[in-house]
Order: sequence, then structure tokens, then C-alpha cells
Amino acid sequence: MKSDLNDNVAYLLNSTTNALNTYMQRVLLENEIDVPLEQLKLLMFLSFHPGVNQQVVCDEMNKTKPGISRLMDSLEQKGLIERREDPLDRRNKINSITDLGHQTKAKFYPIGIGNLRNIENELGAETSAEFKKHLIAIKEIILNKLNK
Repeated sequence: MKSDLNDNVAYLLNSTTNALNTYMQRVLLENEIDVPLEQLKLLMFLSFHPGVNQQVVCDEMNKTKPGISRLMDSLEQKGLIERREDPLDRRNKINSITDLGHQTKAKFYPIGIGNLRNIENELGAETSAEFKKHLIAIKEIILNKLNK
């Protein structure tokens, strides 16, 4: 019996994420936003969590330290974020977005959110709400397994 990948939740989540990332990257290009999507995700996170350290970013975004370090290096080189020494712990860096980072967010955020809302609207309010509940449940199951 041939297996159908569309019966596999992990496959569906991964392929949907890939499709969404490709779609959003195209939206960025069409709107002349010259920051890759992965960097923008981090910029958005930092804009809503000013002054956090890298470990908090890794934990909240479920990313590895080397991966976040590379993204932060790129954002810092573009002048979109700054990293300052934590006065309470010099080994720690406090991360925040710059004025240019805020300008980039202001350009991208309405476009990104608008496109995501359009997708949700096509699903319908009830389906979208139910889908979010399932995604949260799946995420909690995975995070519980990671934290064992």
C-alpha cells in the first residue's frame, strides 16, 4: 500500500511552512524590502521584545544559538539592530532595534500582516480559530518532548 504524505502531520506542517515562506519572500521582493524573511522574523521579534538577550530569543523562537547569532550579525551589519553589553552581566548582550530597524518594520509589518490576514480570511474565522488551537496543541506537545 502506497503511503500518502498528505496523511502525515509533520509533512503537512513542513510543506505549508515552506510554501508560506516562499510566498512571503516573494511579497518582500515585490515590495522592495531588501531583508531576507528569516532576518525579518527576528527583527519583528526584537521589536516586540526590546532589550532581550540572545538566549531569550533562542528559547522563544525555538532556534539554535549559532543560527540566531548569524541572523543577529547580519541585522547588525545592516544597521537594523544594536547589541550592547548588559551592565549587570558583561558576558550578556542586550539586543534592540535601531531607528532604521523601526523604519524597516514599519514598511514590512502592514504588508506581512495584511497578507497573513488574507490567508486567514480565505479559511474563514471559525476554521482559522480551530486551526490555531490545533497548531498550539502540536507545538506544546513538541516543546514538552524537547524539555524532558
